Formats: sequence, C-alpha cells, structure tokens
Amino acid sequence: MKGKDLTNGNLLKNMFILLIPLILTNLLNSIYNIVDGIFVGNLIGEKGVSAIANCYPIVFVITATIQGPAIATSVLVSQYFGAKAEEKLKSVCGVAYTITTILVLVLAILITITSEFWLKVLDTPVEIFDIAKQYIIIYAIGSIFNAILIVIMEALRATGNSKIPLIFVGITTTINLVLDPILINLGLGVAGAGIATMIAMFIGMIIAIAYLEKKKSILKVDLKYLKLNMEYIKKFFQIGVPIVLEELFAVIGLALEISTVNRDGILVITAYGVADKLVQAIYIISLSFQTMLTVTTGQFIGKKKIKECIKVVKNGIKLSILPCILIFNVVFIFPRQFCRIFVTSETVIKIAINYISIIGIIHVLSPIKQLIQGFIAGTGHTKILFYSMTIANIVEIASILILRKTNLASLTIIGIGILLWLITDLGINLIYFFSGNWKKQVIEN
Repeated sequence: MKGKDLTNGNLLKNMFILLIPLILTNLLNSIYNIVDGIFVGNLIGEKGVSAIANCYPIVFVITATIQGPAIATSVLVSQYFGAKAEEKLKSVCGVAYTITTILVLVLAILITITSEFWLKVLDTPVEIFDIAKQYIIIYAIGSIFNAILIVIMEALRATGNSKIPLIFVGITTTINLVLDPILINLGLGVAGAGIATMIAMFIGMIIAIAYLEKKKSILKVDLKYLKLNMEYIKKFFQIGVPIVLEELFAVIGLALEISTVNRDGILVITAYGVADKLVQAIYIISLSFQTMLTVTTGQFIGKKKIKECIKVVKNGIKLSILPCILIFNVVFIFPRQFCRIFVTSETVIKIAINYISIIGIIHVLSPIKQLIQGFIAGTGHTKILFYSMTIANIVEIASILILRKTNLASLTIIGIGILLWLITDLGINLIYFFSGNWKKQVIEN
C-alpha cells in the first residue's frame, strides 16, 4: 500500500515531515478566513461582519457533523494502514464516503428549511437578519462538497500523505480568494462570499476524486465499496458519534455567547466577530497537531506498538513549542495590529482587544490541548473527548448564565466562560492521559 509508515525510522523526523504540510494547509485555511474577513469587513462593513458572526452557531453544527466522519476516517484508516489490512481499508473508505454524503445532504436540507427559526432563537438583529439567512443557506449547500473533500483529505493524511491535501487546499483557497471580491463587488454582498466558498469547495471535491481515480489509489471512490456495511458502520459510529455529540453540545454554549453579545448591539457583535477570527486561526493551526497525533498514534495502535505511543506525545509537545510562542506574540503583543486588519473603528478594536486579553491566556496552549485530544482520538477512545467537552460546556454555560446577572460587559462575561471551558477541557484530557487508562483499554481491545 502506498503511503508513509510513520512507525519506521526516526519518529520525530517522521512526525515533523507529516506536520509541516498540515501546518501549511491549516495556515492556508487561516489566511482564507482572515482575508475573507477583510473583504467582508472592508467591502461590506460592520453589518457584514455581524451577519456572519450570527451564523457561527449554525456553521458550528455543520462543522460538528463533518468532524465526526472526518475523525472516524482518520482513526480507522490510520489503524488499518498500520496493520496493512488492505480490504478493510477499502471498506472503511466506502462507508466513510457514503455516510458523509448522506449526513451532510440531510443536514443541508434541514438547515435550509429551518434557517429563519434558528436565527430568531439567536436574537439576530433585524438589520442583518436577511443577510445572515442568505449566507447560512449558501454555506449549508457548499458544506456537502466540503465534507466529501475533507474526508478524502483525512484518508490521505491517515496514510502519512499530508502533501496532496495541502495542494487541494491551496487550489480551493486560491479560487475562494479570487472569487470573494469579485462576487461581493457585483452586489451580492455576504451572499457573494458564501457563493465563492461553495464554488471553491465543489471544484476541490472534483479534483480530489479525480486525483484518487487517476492514481488508482486504495482510497479512491469505488462503487463496489459504496455501501452500508454494518460491520464498519458500527466502528465508524463508535468513533464518530461521540465527536459529533461533543461538537453539537458546544453549539449550546456558542448560541448562548451570540445571544449575550446581541444584547449590546452591532459594535460589540463586530468586536466579537473580529476577535473570533483570531480564535479560529489559532484553532485551525492547532488542529495540525491534533491530526498529526491522531494519525501517528493510530498507525502505532494498528501495529500493536502501545508503549511507543508515549514517545509520540513527547515528540508532539517538542514540535508545539514554537507555535505556542507565536500565538503568545499575536495575542498579547500584536492584538491591535491584528484587529486593524478587519476594522478601523477604534471603539470596536478596543472592545475586541479586551476580550482577546481574557481568552488569550489559555489559547496560547491550544496546540498542546489539541495534540492531547488527537492522541486520545488516535487510540479510538473518542468517548473521553465527549465526556470532557460535555463537562467543559456545562461549566461555560453555568458561568455565563450566572455572570449575566451581574453588571459585567457581555464580552467579559463570555471571555470568562470560554476561559473556564478551555481550562476544564484541557484539565480532564490531561488527567485521562496521565492516568494510563487509555493504555489498558487499548490492550483489551
């Protein structure tokens, strides 16, 4: 089977070679998010930024649904690749492509039908309601293509190939950035930004499918394996469902954040949207470490090399030191420069910086948090991630509801809630890792 066996040779070197394309891929995603925000903020204005910010909880639902199949694909493909189980690998890919398509298609239809209801639940201001509705419907349709592309990329990465997904993302990002200003300036506004993303994802999906077919890859979309094989569906759902539930539960906290911010008007919503661009950039880059740990750990698990998994985490921490330093610099030294990329209003910038100063404390450790979660996912025990996220979300929701009764500013309230959420989630994951229980469960399985 073609791919890179990460368990052979110098482990740190293998992880580094896998990581660099992952970081570049996620940097491209970050650049897209940032530049997209620049186009929306400068060509449309505060209403555009606010409208997209109000869509975050609904976008999060879509992302959560995609995350489940993506991580399940990564875990199972990496383990079967490590075990050299070719037939199982083909079957898992077939199930992954089938389930992903069904899930996102149903979700896109449901979101399109109920978009007005959810925006009303979020107390979306009247002046941006229609803009937000248009954007979320277009985004939901585009997510169908995006989901298939993401699962294909995760399958490739699970075999140690992180270079080709980088090319896919480079192509889609370029298309997106070219189309964004063109469609926005044609008078389509926020909807234009959504259409640009949808077109880019569609082209990216077609290119990915064509690439696998041309290379006669073991991961290709093979009609013979595009069926609901119950044996692999069960494994797929055992890993994927906790991830989806984990993410969906987080939507409650996110919705509470948005509704809290909406009480203070457009300027505060805009500040929240600007700060969230930084949070998204940090999260996307940190996902590189999660993917690296999931893939590498999965391959070691597939070969039954349980003791070697600790070395994977140690090497991951070494590789995460530089990104943590860079995040610190942006969060605490250059936040004003970052915010000015999106808006010129000093009032909005000041509000955003205050918010960033609160949540930035723990976000500096985001790469380490994600690599620990990637390790746990790689062992196949995604239930722990669900339990951890659920408890963390309860802590956030409770703290926000309590603090809403005080005179604190809405973004201060949200900032404290998010800070407690991140600390709780990281703490539980670390406790589970150091307990060694994951090792016993892996051996038993």
